[in-house]
Amino acid sequence: MTAQQKHLHMPQSIFAFSLFVMFFAAQTRATDDATAATNRAKLSVLSFNILQGGGNAANVGFRNQEFGGSRLDEIAAVIRRSKANVVGIQEDDRTGKLLAELGDEWTRVGSIYSTLKLTSIAKAKWLTVVRVETEKGPIVVANCHWRPSNYGPFLVQDYLRKNGVPDDLLAFEKAILKESDRTSGDRGYQQTVDALRPLIESGESVVVTGDFNEPSHLDWTKAAAENGMDRWVKNATATPLRFPISWTGSRVMKKLGLKDAYRTRFPNETQSPGNTWTPPYPDKTPGRRPYSDQVLDRIDMIYFAGKLKLRSAAVIGESKEMSDIVFKGRWPSDHRAVLSDFDVEEHNSKNQNAEAISR
Repeated sequence: MTAQQKHLHMPQSIFAFSLFVMFFAAQTRATDDATAATNRAKLSVLSFNILQGGGNAANVGFRNQEFGGSRLDEIAAVIRRSKANVVGIQEDDRTGKLLAELGDEWTRVGSIYSTLKLTSIAKAKWLTVVRVETEKGPIVVANCHWRPSNYGPFLVQDYLRKNGVPDDLLAFEKAILKESDRTSGDRGYQQTVDALRPLIESGESVVVTGDFNEPSHLDWTKAAAENGMDRWVKNATATPLRFPISWTGSRVMKKLGLKDAYRTRFPNETQSPGNTWTPPYPDKTPGRRPYSDQVLDRIDMIYFAGKLKLRSAAVIGESKEMSDIVFKGRWPSDHRAVLSDFDVEEHNSKNQNAEAISR
């Protein structure tokens, strides 16, 4: 008997009741979806190192003349392309020029820009922490720029150039981690941890943007060492630059309770490397090593914790080969940008009225 025949033989009362149940279930789902939507707000966060404040960076190959007189309009266009409502800027000059380029709907505290209301918690040269007012409550956003030296991937590259394959991979990893460690001091891991720990422990939802100047332990894995890309653009040795190294900074952030947004969205590090350093540039570019000698990596990241549901994550850059979202125009920085979209669940912060962290 066909489905149509079954319906023809079904008593009208049962058939009507079935239709009622299906209609009620559909209405219930629609109501639940609508209720869920009213209990969350969208937070779209961009992290972007704009290179020397977006100024004339001719010393590293980004002359203003090549961007029609200024890079700031391209930088603002990238931000608008992202549709972010909160942006952490690294290498921001904080002069107000970028703010003016973005327009009147934007505001700024330190190196964090937003179309939402911001309240300062901590503001230093290399670290800004604010509360962002969303429809469903405040979210803490921090923007940091960790110390660039000693840069771990270059240390690995230098070792391969001089010594070839390490005899003892565990000893090699330990030596690289020791030489590249930046736990203490200005722009060190601890500075960020000390600012965020009390906020996270008090139950606040937190997002961290930054140029961390270090890869992630989630990227330099055993699987990537066996099957990933050779990070050296044109390797001058017989050994691919891919080793399992459990980089310190990303482990510190994980221990603090933060999740890596991009790697949460794209857990396969070999299929989705998400490299943000560095877009191609011409040979003999002033202030830079030959591009063939570059080491490519993901060093710009967004972390999150608390009552935030990750909806999407993306790298924004100059080409579809290297980016999830392509910016049409001359790319205005030596870093690609990273974007994460969150749903903010309705909550009451335990620490909304806490005193600002010591500056």
